[in-house]
Amino acid sequence: MKKYTHAWLAMMAMKRIEKARIPARQQDDAKALITWFKNYRDFVLSGAWYPDAVFKDMTPSHIVKYEPDASSTAVPNFRIMPPTLQMYQLGLESDMYGKPFKLDKRHNLCDRCESFTESLIDSFKILTMENEGSPIVPSNNHIAMRFFILSHYIADGHMPLHCDARSFYNDNEVHGFIEDLWDQEVRRSYFIDEDNERFFYDPEGYPLKQEEFSELMQYIEDELVNREFVWSWGSGCNNTWDYMSGISQYSYLMAYRLIPADKTPREITKAYYMSTEAFREHFFEYSKVILGDAVESIAKIWLHAWVRYRDWFRGTELAYFKAQKDKAEKNLIDAEKVIDTYSEEKAKLDARLEKAAKSLEAKQADYDKGLAKGLKMEKRTEELAKARARYAEAQENLSNLDKAYQEADASLENLKALLLAAQIQVDRKAAEIKRYEDSNSGI
Repeated sequence: MKKYTHAWLAMMAMKRIEKARIPARQQDDAKALITWFKNYRDFVLSGAWYPDAVFKDMTPSHIVKYEPDASSTAVPNFRIMPPTLQMYQLGLESDMYGKPFKLDKRHNLCDRCESFTESLIDSFKILTMENEGSPIVPSNNHIAMRFFILSHYIADGHMPLHCDARSFYNDNEVHGFIEDLWDQEVRRSYFIDEDNERFFYDPEGYPLKQEEFSELMQYIEDELVNREFVWSWGSGCNNTWDYMSGISQYSYLMAYRLIPADKTPREITKAYYMSTEAFREHFFEYSKVILGDAVESIAKIWLHAWVRYRDWFRGTELAYFKAQKDKAEKNLIDAEKVIDTYSEEKAKLDARLEKAAKSLEAKQADYDKGLAKGLKMEKRTEELAKARARYAEAQENLSNLDKAYQEADASLENLKALLLAAQIQVDRKAAEIKRYEDSNSGI
């Protein structure tokens, strides 16, 4: 596919996520993804075109080539895909469905899609865990670019001639002719700011439509809202690789509808192709199927990657809150031990104060008796002074302990409040995760 088609498909995938009736389990995540995405939409043209403009890995990473295998009688394993995929439905009706095929294992489009999906999730994890300003942290700009780069490979898997071993890259460029037609549809239907390599936007933040808006583009725009959004990958599909493997199989079948095998690829010139019934009667219909499914798949794979990251993030948050709760619980236990120590120490100081009071009382009585009898008072005076000092010290120690006890008791109440708050956070986050749990999500 061409530059503006790729960028438009990515923008329509964003719009699909926002406008579709997303299952309840993923609704909050879908809204969060669109809010995040709209900050980086200006990168869509450069990002979605990076694989062709910079990577230039057309062979092997933009293709998965199949061809009929007349030498085999083995029944191939065609994947069961989500029923809303129209290439899948047309593929089931194909004369070539269920017939043996050969797969050129040198091509790795499915691997490329899987690796970019995983790199998105890993990049978000690094962004979450690293401190702000860390030299190793990826930026949101960088991650957004990778989303758009991934969309390119996903879209290429939906271009039937990327999955057909017949070669139409001849002097007549039937392959390029088909892709040019789609690109022209995009260019004449939307306002493009070519100087700044982006679309002009409508009030919702999506490509601004021109007055001359094509029927094909209108069909895709309507599909964004009306097609049912199926979250699952399909039966037997568990990840991006499995899903794209299935897409490539039905894209291969679609290729034989798009260009029937009545002539050799070299004989199918552009002029001949334009004269065929497949082109004159069905090209518009097939274009709707191919481009509509491409939007659907980009949206699905993007949202799956985002939800996987968000599920990880929710789990990480829960682990953090649990650690905070455990810390608060330990602090409370330690504080309670301090309170118990204060209670034991207070009992000892109470006893010392009582003993000092009795000693002071006895020394005071001895002093008064000696004074009344006119006895020598030097020793009695000294002992009375010591008794008073011991009593005063015992009072001070007890007073200081009381103050420390009151502070510790206040701290204990504060720690109880902190523990309660930590427990509330844990319960809230656990309840949130429980709401998101879905055994049939296929994540």
